[in-house]
Amino acid sequence: MGIDFYKIWVLLMAVSKDLISHTQLTELVKTSRLIIQSYLFNYRSDVLNLVSRNGITVTDLSYDCLAEVFSRNGENRYYIITKFLFSLNLTIQETKPINLYLAYKSFLIKVANAQLSKLYSETDPIGAKILRNIKDVVRQSDKFCITKELRGQFLTVKECYGITSSVEFPFDRLLLEFSSPDIETNTNSLLNRLHEILFNQNEYRRVISLTQTVQLFKKYFNAEEISSTEINENYFATHINSNGFEDYEIDQIRQKVENYIKKKILLDYFVKEKVTKKEAESIYLAIRDIISDWFYGVATKDSIYDYFITHHHAEKVEYVKTYKTKVEYLVKLAREEFAKYLLEEI
Repeated sequence: MGIDFYKIWVLLMAVSKDLISHTQLTELVKTSRLIIQSYLFNYRSDVLNLVSRNGITVTDLSYDCLAEVFSRNGENRYYIITKFLFSLNLTIQETKPINLYLAYKSFLIKVANAQLSKLYSETDPIGAKILRNIKDVVRQSDKFCITKELRGQFLTVKECYGITSSVEFPFDRLLLEFSSPDIETNTNSLLNRLHEILFNQNEYRRVISLTQTVQLFKKYFNAEEISSTEINENYFATHINSNGFEDYEIDQIRQKVENYIKKKILLDYFVKEKVTKKEAESIYLAIRDIISDWFYGVATKDSIYDYFITHHHAEKVEYVKTYKTKVEYLVKLAREEFAKYLLEEI
């Protein structure tokens, strides 16, 4: 991707003076999108699965980043970009075009990473909680530190002297070596076990991505993602009944989950014209019925498809081809959102 550093300098100068034209704005938005997409594809390929699981594309995620970068305040100014420009050590006039471009690129990458973190916490709230615990423990650790690379954040052994290998530790092998019947299921113990494995070898880098660390730890917290797309209300009904939730608490949680799903359908599917208004309403009503059955411990239908055709006529072949992925993804999100609120209340 060829970048004209001077042109970027001119465009950002126009933003700082609030004199940017529509043509210039279009050009800056396009260039910014290409920078973000290039970063995501080339350095954060580990999140491509996360993006697809949310029913969106890297382009969709890029536009979410741009919506933040180019947001305006009450005075109709691009205050996020302006804030970035004022944070530079030198004024724009004093900054060389290439240095301004590098700073702007770094700013866009920071925004992209923030969007990825938000997406991750929405998709996998339990994994996000484990990640926060890891970061909290590592801040006080004398064994690990968190390092940042273009590919994301990594857990790095502090005592890495003399290690010259550039080969990553194979995750499959790490899974095998990590297994231990005596390991305690708390973050400190799991980190100690991980340090023991990484430190006592010289074949690979003593580094592991935080994403892989979370995947590893989830197996020991019994928090693996529910992969089944069939209806299973027993898990939720058991938690509600055994923890003595009052009716009003159940209704509050149900409404929160329903509103969350309604928002996802609106923003991720209807606004982006992936479904019609009628289809969006049918999907929402079907998932609302599923959520209601979860909360009251019943299953009035045998499958997600049966819930869906109650509100939208579709043959099984059409459902599988057109709606299955979207609906089952939203059901999974509803499960995770439900589980998140249960964890907060318990």
